[in-house]
Amino acid sequence: MTINDIYSIFDAGGVLSKGFSGYEYREGQLKMAELVRQAYEQHAILAVEAGTGIGKSFAYLVPALYNAMENPDERTVIATSTINLQRQLYEKDIPMLFRLLGRSCKVALAVGRSNYLCIRRFLQKKEESALLATDPNSDLYRIDQWARETETGLRSDYPYAMPMDLWLDINSDSDLCQGHTCPYFTQCFHTKAKLRCKEAKIIVSNHHLLFSDAASRLESQADFDGDGVLPGFSRLIIDEAHNIEDNATEYFTQTYDPKEMRRQMGIIERRSGSSSLLESLAPYAEDQHLVDAIHDDIALLASQVDTLDQLLLALFARTDYQPLLVKREYEEKLSGFKTAALDVAATSGRLAAKINTLVEHNSAPDEFETRITELRVRGTRVQVMGEVLSTFCNFAGWNDDIHWFNTEISRNNMRRVQVLITPLDISSLLVEAIFKKLATVVCTSATLCIGDSFAFWGSRVGLPYDEERPFLTGVFPSPFDFKRRLLLLTPMDAVITAPKQDQEPYVSYISETIYQCIRSSEGGALVLFTSYAMLKQVKERIRDRMAENHLSMYCQGEADRYTLLSKFIQENDSSLLATSSFWEGVDAPGQTLRMVIIVKLPFQVPSDPVFKARCDALDAQGGSGFGQLGIPSATMRLKQGFGRLLRTKDDRGIVLILDGRLMTKGYGVTMLRALPPCFHPESVTSTLGEKIEDFLFGGT
Repeated sequence: MTINDIYSIFDAGGVLSKGFSGYEYREGQLKMAELVRQAYEQHAILAVEAGTGIGKSFAYLVPALYNAMENPDERTVIATSTINLQRQLYEKDIPMLFRLLGRSCKVALAVGRSNYLCIRRFLQKKEESALLATDPNSDLYRIDQWARETETGLRSDYPYAMPMDLWLDINSDSDLCQGHTCPYFTQCFHTKAKLRCKEAKIIVSNHHLLFSDAASRLESQADFDGDGVLPGFSRLIIDEAHNIEDNATEYFTQTYDPKEMRRQMGIIERRSGSSSLLESLAPYAEDQHLVDAIHDDIALLASQVDTLDQLLLALFARTDYQPLLVKREYEEKLSGFKTAALDVAATSGRLAAKINTLVEHNSAPDEFETRITELRVRGTRVQVMGEVLSTFCNFAGWNDDIHWFNTEISRNNMRRVQVLITPLDISSLLVEAIFKKLATVVCTSATLCIGDSFAFWGSRVGLPYDEERPFLTGVFPSPFDFKRRLLLLTPMDAVITAPKQDQEPYVSYISETIYQCIRSSEGGALVLFTSYAMLKQVKERIRDRMAENHLSMYCQGEADRYTLLSKFIQENDSSLLATSSFWEGVDAPGQTLRMVIIVKLPFQVPSDPVFKARCDALDAQGGSGFGQLGIPSATMRLKQGFGRLLRTKDDRGIVLILDGRLMTKGYGVTMLRALPPCFHPESVTSTLGEKIEDFLFGGT
């Protein structure tokens, strides 16, 4: 592909404008496509920020398509952060591009194996619960009807809510897969999906699957030319690349979770028809006492897990159930935890060893092979979680990893404490596992820069890592007319967060201001919080008045994300109150969203263990954790929230930021400069309603 091809496709009067009635020439899109073409040609790494409306998907898809046609031995993987963008690329953008260009290649969708229904495991579950499976109101019955019709077997295509515990019993699991020996191998949804990927020249994947593939290759010291979790590939495009540090951190975190430990033990002893998984193999064990010993170990382990849970919950009760960073010097204070955790680790190891002995020394007939495999897998998973505890408790052997406790609340309001080990710095891992090994890596997002500089994002992911490796960059601002179409309000007198002992004035100010501003905009507001507790307080204070004024309001926690967004987007005058996960990925063009209210600057909670450990590390090196990590991270997040408003060139609306620090702190200037230049008049709280009404309904 040459630069002339880029111009013939993207330039005014080019292929896209002739074939697509709604297409508009955007210089930024053309220049981005040319940079991506250069990255392919020069075997470079490219970082490119493309503002909303640039059309970055087409800008990277065109070079990827041409490379696939010109180099049939090469494959490009496109990895996104969200399933929504993944499906949009695969189902909408790529088919549209192929139609416009009159060219095509084989494309496949790749999601993690656990997202697919396993036919064998589902039929086994049906057999175990035969009566329930015939009840039209049961989940098993509905899944059965869907399984007969679905072409993909993907959980995301199931039209009803899917209970997680049930899905974990029937999804595809690599450790439990029988491969070619499975009687349903030719019908297997995951097998067919892998075959499509093998034949494809462009694979649309996601960050998690990318990291899974890269980790497996790193562990086996394999390059990307052969097959791994994904088929071999040499070119990679990472969309939503602002998330790769967080997503890689999550992927490479080791976790002990008591709920998962209990689930694995439950599966080992769960009744299947007339006997449990373990008991069904008991008659064939060479040592009959071994089965009783395994039951005894499970009972002991369950008791030890309970003891550890209660000990940790008592600790958390003293810290208001906030996540806790554990330091090496805490070893003496945590002696009780250490003793209980090592008990769990030791028993889980003994249990796994006994299960392996049973698996290796039995005379079960061939039809029991499935149960034998599953028993071994469950034992191994119990052991692995125990090993996390053992590693955690080896305080003297700690490296730079972050050791911390986290608490989770289940649906029945039961608390549990997780024990986690997280990499302090993910950048070297990303360099070794991905950036060094691929011919081309394109990283793109609407938010990668602060002041046209990639320095902060690059420092977090390890780029550039080598002066000799071409590292290309590009910044292409949104073509939207922010100065005329977006009003930014930052009241000079916004109340700054009050001390914990007296939150009332702050909560009262925030609640009243949000309510009055939503009244002025007549709804159509997305209100973004950094705290779910604050969201609930505001909700309680304004709910009745919103209803009295016939203003619909939806709140995170009332339904799943998809349902909430669907209702909000369908209704022009509704408002949505939400927290962290809604700061990005919300695409509501038109009048349905005409005001974004950012309640508080999106700084990480200072006590968040991973954030705190990384800040402490920067401080220890003579830097500033707050300056080098806290402020830039919050600025990038603010840009994401700001970007929810204008989604098309015809959109217009208001961004209201109710955090006084933006106008009183030095870093506020940095944050404001990172946002697109827009209409930003001086304002105070008392004049917000008038300004909102004038901008939205006054014809200005």
